[in-house]
Amino acid sequence: MEGLQHPGDVAVVIVSWLSASHVGDAVRSVPPGVKVVVVDNGSTDGSADVARSAGAMVIRNEKNAGFGPACNQGVAVAGSRAVLFLNPDAALVDGRDCLARLLHELDTDPSVGAVAPALIGDGQEEFQLRKLPTFGSFTREAFLLNRVWRSNPWFRRERYLDRARSEPFDVEQPAAAALLVRRDVFEEIGGFDEAFLPAWFEDVDMAARLWKSGHRIRYVPSAHATHVGGTTMRSLKYKDYLPLYTRNACRYLERHAALPTRLAVRGVLVAGALLRLALLPAVKGDHARRDAAVAYLRVMAGLCGLGWRSALLPREP
Repeated sequence: MEGLQHPGDVAVVIVSWLSASHVGDAVRSVPPGVKVVVVDNGSTDGSADVARSAGAMVIRNEKNAGFGPACNQGVAVAGSRAVLFLNPDAALVDGRDCLARLLHELDTDPSVGAVAPALIGDGQEEFQLRKLPTFGSFTREAFLLNRVWRSNPWFRRERYLDRARSEPFDVEQPAAAALLVRRDVFEEIGGFDEAFLPAWFEDVDMAARLWKSGHRIRYVPSAHATHVGGTTMRSLKYKDYLPLYTRNACRYLERHAALPTRLAVRGVLVAGALLRLALLPAVKGDHARRDAAVAYLRVMAGLCGLGWRSALLPREP
């Protein structure tokens, strides 16, 4: 198989933030000779030192610059024709074979701009592959349909659960936990949009722009990477995470949806937050009730134009 003939063909970019317990494994999963750039976003747990000890080139930001800007920093020094974005809690399985298979798929068809391996781990089959967001997908999530009826046919289609995962196929939006992108295509579309701070929806936006530019994204099940998932979210308070996630969802829609759709989704998101707030006294959710209540109130305030509040982003840019 053609693919990883020259290790310089590909570089790996990892963005770390409080990732000391995982980033070393991510770096060591990359085969020798392949450049690994770890951009550390002001971690205070020794993530940068762990990555450096594992063999990575480390760029140390004094503060959290955000996922997208840090990825762009890494690509700027990668010096390769393709770049693999890899989460710090992900790791390649048989790194040389994985990269060879991804590069082979990328090189087989010039219309393919990015490829993704199959992610292995709890919940990854539902998490990794998705269609781009629509009014319907926002509505089903807002009104808890996907939670109370997980096997509904719309959810299965949105997550490609109705497709056999043993063969390659085009996918609208694979998670950027492990995603190989042509360097020239990445530069052509302008890289990650740095407005999606500090994280969330920048990978969705990039996928949408790849498709709009005429490039396909391909799922490659013969290549594998493990992914723990959720490590960043578990370190955040819900009242800080949810408002930013919702704000960035709205920013995505501003770039890719017509005004009537944007307004309709905002209305749906407000109604969904009200529904969750009303259910809090009777239903035990995934977060402490007080934390969740503040999160929903902040989301409603942001959606109604009163500003987005989060300790992760004190002032709205």
